[in-house]
Amino acid sequence: MPMNPEHHHRDLQAAGLIAAAAPAATDQLLNSSDTSTDRPKVVTLCGSTRFWRELAEANFRETVAGHAVLAPGCDMKKAHPMWEEPAAAEELKTALDALHRWKIRACDEVLVVNVDGYVGASTRAEITYAHQLGRPVRYTDPVGHAVILDRPGLDPVRIGPYEHESRAEEIAAGLRRQLHHTSHVEGTVITTGAFRPDLDHLDPQVPRDPYALAEAMDNDPDGDGTGRNFPDLYSRLCAQEPEAYASDLWKRACWAYDHMNAPSDE
Repeated sequence: MPMNPEHHHRDLQAAGLIAAAAPAATDQLLNSSDTSTDRPKVVTLCGSTRFWRELAEANFRETVAGHAVLAPGCDMKKAHPMWEEPAAAEELKTALDALHRWKIRACDEVLVVNVDGYVGASTRAEITYAHQLGRPVRYTDPVGHAVILDRPGLDPVRIGPYEHESRAEEIAAGLRRQLHHTSHVEGTVITTGAFRPDLDHLDPQVPRDPYALAEAMDNDPDGDGTGRNFPDLYSRLCAQEPEAYASDLWKRACWAYDHMNAPSDE
């Protein structure tokens, strides 16, 4: 049975009012002067509604752990009269997105339901927002490890994910050794840390095929195909492979790179 248009409009108005009023209520929910021992930790769930069952399971587990849970309340991937019209669906989605941002502001911690490591664009944006607010973020599934290159005056470079922390540490150590053999920004510091799905990362695996490596060189905005830039593919290759093999592979990749970029006879 089609939804009564008057009820439909009323429900959309209600969703919009909730989202609009939420910021004013944040301080009331999280009162920093509240030192009572019975105040529970507030956890906000983030994740694709394709994992509706897993979101419900996470809600259950967090509640049993004694936490107050704020979670998505609508699965718009399932048909419903309230969002069957595209315009109505877009309006409601905007209101629900604003409401969930409030839930992130109102929480002590964010729990991302990332089944098999999946994090969609909307969830990535929510994770970014949580980090901007200083909210701790944890995940239901492992997210792996990253190698982080902090360069003074430049954006950090992140490489990952690596499944095992030991592998990330091994690559970081190799890159530190390359600091003595390649040109790089003075003051560069190489560390390891948690993989952040909301941030851009370089592919952890440098190609072993010379032509694939040459193509990666061609697409590297920080490289010129000579191995003189840092961080560059050559440094990562040397950190990844034995020295003799890396050197030989790089020579063949440079030949392929020059061949790819040679002027055409036509």
